[in-house]
This record gives sequence, C-alpha cells and structure tokens, in this order.
Amino acid sequence: LDEPAGRRRTAPSRRSATLANASQDCELLVLDGESPKALRARLTEVAAFAAQVSYGQVADLAATLQRELRALPYRAAVVVSSPEDAERRLTHLAGLLETGETSYTAADGRGFLGRADGRARIGFLFPGQGSGHGAGGGALSRRFPEAAEVFARAALPTTGDMVATDVAQPRIATGSAAGLRVLDTLRLEASVAVGHSLGELSALHWAQALDEETLLEAARVRGRAMAQHGDPGTMASLATAPERAEELLAGLDAVISGYNGPEQTVVAGSPADIEEVGRRAERAGVA
Repeated sequence: LDEPAGRRRTAPSRRSATLANASQDCELLVLDGESPKALRARLTEVAAFAAQVSYGQVADLAATLQRELRALPYRAAVVVSSPEDAERRLTHLAGLLETGETSYTAADGRGFLGRADGRARIGFLFPGQGSGHGAGGGALSRRFPEAAEVFARAALPTTGDMVATDVAQPRIATGSAAGLRVLDTLRLEASVAVGHSLGELSALHWAQALDEETLLEAARVRGRAMAQHGDPGTMASLATAPERAEELLAGLDAVISGYNGPEQTVVAGSPADIEEVGRRAERAGVA
C-alpha cells in the first residue's frame, strides 16, 4: 500500500484492437546487407531461424527484421504465409546470391532481390483480369475498415464463376480501389501509376481522372459488355518464357495474348484448348 500506484495502461484504440484480433494471410520479411555475401549470410541465418518458429511468431519475425534494417545497398524481401514458406523462400534467395544473381523478382511477386542505387521512387501497377478470385477483400478488409467499406458498397457476388468477365472485372477494380484506400491511410504515395488492360481504369482513378464510383461502374459496364459480345474463350497465365509457351501451344487453336514478364506469358483460346495447355504445362513442370 505504501508503493506508488502504477501507471494505468491506456486502452487500445478501436483500430489497434481490430488489427490485433484479425487474422492475416501473410507477412513481409525484409533484409539488407552491405554486400551480396553479407546478405546471403543474413538470409541463410534467418531461414534457419524461421524453420524453428511457430506460425504466430512469423509476425514477430517480420517486425524484428523491419526494425533491424540499416539502409544497406543490397536488399531482399519475401512474402510468406508460414514458417515453412519463409524458410523455403529465404533459402531460394540465398541460393540465387550464391550463383552471383543480385537482381530477381519472383513470378508470383513474393520474392525480391535488388540493389539500391540512389533514392527510390514508388510506382503502382494495377492488375488486369486474371488476378485473384476472392470477392471479400481477405485480410485487407478484415484489418482495414477503409477497405471493408469499399467491398461492402460494391456488393460483389460471392458465388458462381468468379473468373467470368462480368464478375471478375468489377471484383478486381474493387480490390484496386480498396488497396488505394489502405495505401492512403498508410501515407504511401506513388510518383507514377500504370495498369494492365482493365488496370488502366484503376490507374486513371489514382490520377483522379475517375472518382471511385465511376471506376467501379466503368468496370461493371466493361465486364458486362465483354461477356455479352465476346466470343467464347478463356485465358491462362504460364510461369515460363514465350518460347516455351509456344511449344506448349503446338497444334492447338490458341495463341500468346500477353507478355507479362520474362517468365510470365499469357495464352488465350477456346476453353478446351486452354485446358489442354494446362495439362501440357503440368506435365512439363510449368506452373
């Protein structure tokens, strides 16, 4: 009774409570090093540690690594969903550095190696049709009311063919609008924005040429028009170079319809032919 009363803890804000109680799909692990050798050693060290942590400790690891960044020139980053995933992706980057590779971006966007040359600028790349398949916003909506509001207002369908053009296009545009709301909340600003096909509408929204309501309505109209007037067909994204994709298309009524990157090629054709491309790709070990 003679001891001074301890300072009362301040109750967490509603946002803090929401973030603490919401599950998260993945974590971002970031590391840096003075040289490729130093970064490789750091990646190897963290990979070994990640293999021993629990699922819940991956978030603690992400926070610790972020605090330990020293603005060193060689950088690495991975987006992981489990301790096993973290170990695998970190080990993969360490292996690339071992071979002398210092610049790399994974086909799925969840692994990165690079070297900082001066002050960096941020650019936003908005996706086109073919991105994702969920309509609820996932962790973004669970953790950020700003995103949940966008998805709630869009009233997207939650059943049926989620990749059908008239469903996918408003779904993807809604995700982009929600993502921008969150980025604004986090005060992350870009110097430039571009978009893949449908994503051009989202880029125009970022540039304030379209407001959010107009963006979502334009995506609905665009998707509906393409579904009603387009010939039956479908697309698939292959994690391979165009030359390899051409081999997988041999003898089929299908074509390369997009070059998304050196190791990501989009093909299009009739549903039956694209299904056959998928089977060939699976046999060839192409994702």
